[in-house]
Amino acid sequence: MKHKFWYDEQTDVLHQQIIGDFSTAEAMTLGEYYTESFKDKPYRQLIVDLTEGTKMESRETRQISNKMLDAGGVTDVAYIGATSATRMIAKVLMKLGNLEAKSDFFKTEKEALNWLMNRRKKK
Repeated sequence: MKHKFWYDEQTDVLHQQIIGDFSTAEAMTLGEYYTESFKDKPYRQLIVDLTEGTKMESRETRQISNKMLDAGGVTDVAYIGATSATRMIAKVLMKLGNLEAKSDFFKTEKEALNWLMNRRKKK
């Protein structure tokens, strides 16, 4: 997979960077990856960097991505670098797909991290 993933031990946040197109087949692999990445971790929070992403394959890809977030137990998702069109589509799909994780969109990683840290205080 051309996309990048890393767990930041200092912030206890998993990072996912989408590079280029994102396919349905790639989306189907994420649930297990999230579960494994968060094993024995105190939080299940994710930053998805879309700044180098181009497009998702289909609506089905977005729906499967949401299912994989739920399957992996992700509680909070902060998206950065999304276009206004991507944000609009994602918000609709999140509401329709009954995504368990709370999510929002941010311009910078710093804003995304601040939101995630504040979410911890509310739990």
